[in-house]
Amino acid sequence: MAKTPAEQSERFIKHFRGVYAEIQTLESQRAPLYREVLYVAVLDALSKSVMPHRESNRDRFVSFLKRFCRWPDGERVSLPHLFALLTLNPDPAFEKLRLWTVETYKKMSVHGGAIMAIGEDPTYEDVKDKWPVSNQHRMPIKDVDLDALTHYRLLYLYRNMLVHELRRPGKGMDFVGTSDAPYYHGARDLDDNWQVASITVELVYPWRFLDRLCSTALDELADYFKTNNLNPYESFVFGSHWLRELNR
Repeated sequence: MAKTPAEQSERFIKHFRGVYAEIQTLESQRAPLYREVLYVAVLDALSKSVMPHRESNRDRFVSFLKRFCRWPDGERVSLPHLFALLTLNPDPAFEKLRLWTVETYKKMSVHGGAIMAIGEDPTYEDVKDKWPVSNQHRMPIKDVDLDALTHYRLLYLYRNMLVHELRRPGKGMDFVGTSDAPYYHGARDLDDNWQVASITVELVYPWRFLDRLCSTALDELADYFKTNNLNPYESFVFGSHWLRELNR
């Protein structure tokens, strides 16, 4: 007898809860990195189950985060990235935003040695209100617009580097051993004479944060499939052939 959508969705969620639980048990020197790679793989798979017809991986991944992961800070704009962008583009059209950004950036508590939560980053609307309205200034640098500076989009870049290069972007270190929230910390690069060559602000997405996103997404999806009477397996193509078109 064919299983009902409710039975299939329960089976699907149970499978991924098992995968999620196994990821948590990993133990080795590089376990945090391996966990992160596997967590983003889980998020990718879950996003495919509910948004199978979105052709853009980025659109699917980011839209899934917004709808199913309960991450309000994801909409915030990363101030250090905004600062870098406006430093690289001297166009006078961005002067108002640039002056505000520089002043706000200098006041970041991270410069005084503090660990700063991304919840202190400006909201999307705060920055948008100061962004030039002309369409020609929508993208100050090729492929970098305001949306690209949000944490939703930065997490997608994080996912790409984990999957394709097996490493994290930036030079951030997970100093806060129990935190499940992203944060910034300061870093100093030394030259050959052990003198400070540069001071940077590093962004950290700890593995416990990705763990929380997966846990939340599974809870949200379980309710979503049940409420909408959906079978998540219908979003995937199964069969013996590796070319998916041959299995239809």
